[in-house]
Amino acid sequence: MRLTQQRLICFSLPFALACGALPRTATAATPSTTVEAAKWGPWRPASDRKRANFDAGFSNLELGGYMEFEQACKRDTGLPEKQIEYRFRLSRLIDQIGTGTVETGCWFKGKILHRYSSPAIRPIDASVDCLRVISPQGGGLNVRSDAGVNNSLVGVVGNGRSVKPTYHPASIIERGGRYWVAIAAPIAGWVSNGRPGGVGNMRICSK
Repeated sequence: MRLTQQRLICFSLPFALACGALPRTATAATPSTTVEAAKWGPWRPASDRKRANFDAGFSNLELGGYMEFEQACKRDTGLPEKQIEYRFRLSRLIDQIGTGTVETGCWFKGKILHRYSSPAIRPIDASVDCLRVISPQGGGLNVRSDAGVNNSLVGVVGNGRSVKPTYHPASIIERGGRYWVAIAAPIAGWVSNGRPGGVGNMRICSK
């Protein structure tokens, strides 16, 4: 079964349970584009996962999606599980705000055959509830009623101030060429972390 890729980059557990499983497996194996390279780090062998310093797999819902991904890899490579070469990559967001995405793929005949994506966090940031606004423009961040520049403005958070993500892992959506993060304080709404590949508008408060 082929599953379409979702625009939701990372989601909270309550959201995932409400919407059902959101695995992202893809049979298309196009080469990395400039935009894709801006969003993701390089593909790495599965043996590097521990050194990559991240946690993923927060619910049984994700486990079910990953098992489906493994079955697709076995079916379409024709190889036993132990002979399949798995690789992974991390979204660059994880180094900016401590929350991002890990994408696992099975490598076969020179390309990634299937992919599976799930939320990922830095273990040291397991209790992160604070992001510092560091907008390069210097004017702080607009808080919108929903993700997207066309949604109503509900407030502004100045540079140097902190915001609290609504969920853990953070709820992050890519919309209109920008990453949007749901926040609960100091104003409830959505703020932009900028475009993929950019320096970002926020950092973990402890950094």
